[in-house]
Amino acid sequence: MNYNDALDVFISNKLTKSDLVEIAHILQDRCLLNELDKPELIPLNSYIKDVQSRMDIHHYEMRELNKDVRNVFNYIKDKYNLMFTIVDAK
Repeated sequence: MNYNDALDVFISNKLTKSDLVEIAHILQDRCLLNELDKPELIPLNSYIKDVQSRMDIHHYEMRELNKDVRNVFNYIKDKYNLMFTIVDAK
């Protein structure tokens, strides 16, 4: 059986397990050969768009992280000042 025959096989109850395994191996071998023969490269403009998109996401996440860190710092500072305000009042 060749690749084209494997593509056109009608899956039915009449196929044995060994037939199905043979079909699977033929299809898998062709897919692996295609991947090894000619790796698919994305076009340069798609690559550039992807990098820009990832950098935009990175910048957004860094701004949000910066806000979170400042909020935590301010929270700790406020609690620290409150604690010493109470201690000084006594």
